[in-house]
Amino acid sequence: MYKTLIQLFLLLILILIIFFISKKYFNNNDLSRELDNKVSLNKQEENSSDKNQNKKNIDNEIKNLTYKKFDTNGNTYLIKAKKGLLDSRQPNIIYMNSVEASLTYLNNEKLIIYSKEAIFNKINFKTTFSKNVKLTYQEQILESDSLDFLIDKNIAIFRDNVKYYNQDIVAFADSVDINLLTKEINIKSKNQKKIKIKKNN
Repeated sequence: MYKTLIQLFLLLILILIIFFISKKYFNNNDLSRELDNKVSLNKQEENSSDKNQNKKNIDNEIKNLTYKKFDTNGNTYLIKAKKGLLDSRQPNIIYMNSVEASLTYLNNEKLIIYSKEAIFNKINFKTTFSKNVKLTYQEQILESDSLDFLIDKNIAIFRDNVKYYNQDIVAFADSVDINLLTKEINIKSKNQKKIKIKKNN
């Protein structure tokens, strides 16, 4: 009788051990499957989001675009880019690549600007040129990292690593302003020592 009770007790303990082990094992399996499913869903959502973003970018892309405007004095501002990307949140803004712009005066004098990139506003034609900015006007050349071209205010503001040169001089400064009507150039610097002028021989 005593022996039988011990055997029953041991059998009960064995059954409980098997039950807890199997419960733990199967629950971990379910959890693992659930985590795998979540990871898979997240990847699908990310891929879908990336595809939608790429499609959106392609849908908003324009190639070989040109915009033209006449200022109040009858001068013509023309801007061209090999590629442009419309901003869906700001529909008046275009991000341009491989940019060339020109301002042609009534007397046929022409000011030409080149840059790798530009941000262009279709409403007021404000253009912020960036990366390898270069402006040429007759014998004068200006280069910088950035240029704010404000056609409605008749001013161009060059900033960062500005270099101005013509046949006689080379000048380096923090910023240079050009009055687009009078073509006067104002060379500025936060520290006057940064304005360096070299006279060409």
